[in-house]
Amino acid sequence: MQYVSRTIEPVISAFIARRELHKNVLLVEGARQVGKTSVVEHVVAQSGKQVTAANLERDTRLRVLLDSCQEFREFEQVLADRLRFTPAADRVLFIDESQESLQLGRFVRFMKEEWRDATVILSGSTLKRLFRDDVRYPVGRVDRVCVSPFSFSEFLVASGEEELATFIRGEELPIAPQRHWRLLELFDQFLVSGGLPAAVMAQVAGLDHQEVVTQIAADYEQDFLRIFGEQDSAIVSACFRSVANFVGSPSKNTSVIPSPGTTVNARINDVFARLQAWHLVLRSDQRGPSPEAAHAYLPKRYLFDTGLLRWHRELGVPSINVLRTRATAARSPLGGILENQVAIEVNRLGLPLSGWKKTPSGGEIDFLVSLSGQLVPVECKASLTIDRRSLRGIADYLTSYGQTTGVIVSFAPYAVVDLDAAAGRPPRRVILLPATLLERLPRILQQR
Repeated sequence: MQYVSRTIEPVISAFIARRELHKNVLLVEGARQVGKTSVVEHVVAQSGKQVTAANLERDTRLRVLLDSCQEFREFEQVLADRLRFTPAADRVLFIDESQESLQLGRFVRFMKEEWRDATVILSGSTLKRLFRDDVRYPVGRVDRVCVSPFSFSEFLVASGEEELATFIRGEELPIAPQRHWRLLELFDQFLVSGGLPAAVMAQVAGLDHQEVVTQIAADYEQDFLRIFGEQDSAIVSACFRSVANFVGSPSKNTSVIPSPGTTVNARINDVFARLQAWHLVLRSDQRGPSPEAAHAYLPKRYLFDTGLLRWHRELGVPSINVLRTRATAARSPLGGILENQVAIEVNRLGLPLSGWKKTPSGGEIDFLVSLSGQLVPVECKASLTIDRRSLRGIADYLTSYGQTTGVIVSFAPYAVVDLDAAAGRPPRRVILLPATLLERLPRILQQR
């Protein structure tokens, strides 16, 4: 498959280039099929350093040998004998699917402490399993980076739309109407395919990307069966369906399994905790006007890839189109789809996910984004136009908390709406941000 340049590359490249003694170990995390291996291999190749690479899912013999090691010296000997690796300043050790080893996690701290010059990268889709219950997490000895599915600009590069990708990553505003419409057409395709590289490349090649997503979903099912066992793997599948079908709404265990008993309820909570740790499900806690209120609200949950979410929720249902689906009833599910993509983008920025509710029955803000010490309210509207009525919720929040800036993410053109200043309050404004420009959110807020 053709390699597509990723925006995460400079972070990994900077780690490899760092000249320091006893460098931390880099953990490259992310769900399966997001392109972790490809981006690490590409960046290491560009670094000019020699690389010693292994994949513990494929090389079962190496995994068995590593798991037979009781001491770090034995571990070093296996690497020397099996991979011809010795730590040096011009060498990179890259172990993929490292969580498959039962023992490797024990040796991470010693890779930093004992190896003076080495650069070590460990990657995997469930890296939390690397440090099992009896292995202490090596605090202060690791750096972490999470690879997400393609962003919209990466999708554009994969689609041969490099000029538009450059525009998305640039500063130019506003957007000409013709370009806005073209970006919406492409964004609609992006929301259908999602950001998993194999699905995107299939769509670009004119193949059935749904077949690719179906295979990826089946691979996940096999992973869950292997890790959770047959009994709990059914709960995992139900958790995925629940998140997909109720995205944008409070996440309830009763939407996973109706009337779960105490034991099943605990298992559902454990499954969700693991899926969140493995970056497959994103959790957004809901705040309220008081700590007591926030404690009572159920969280929202989102899937790590919108294409996979739509595969789960649109089986046997006509797909919704950003531009062509006009009927309100048919279009309403787009709100949850857009909200899921916004959650992915906020998470990609490394920001915590949270929302806000004025009361249990209404007054909701989809996301509170923490930037420059301020919580910026962000609402999602799956509309092609935004009227004054659409501003009421976010305007009320700004007034209540004496804040000046809010954001509405929609399919409408970019604009900044100045609201009337309330008595004794600073002027308020709402940025109407096209969903196509989500990657610019931090810069737009800083500029404003």
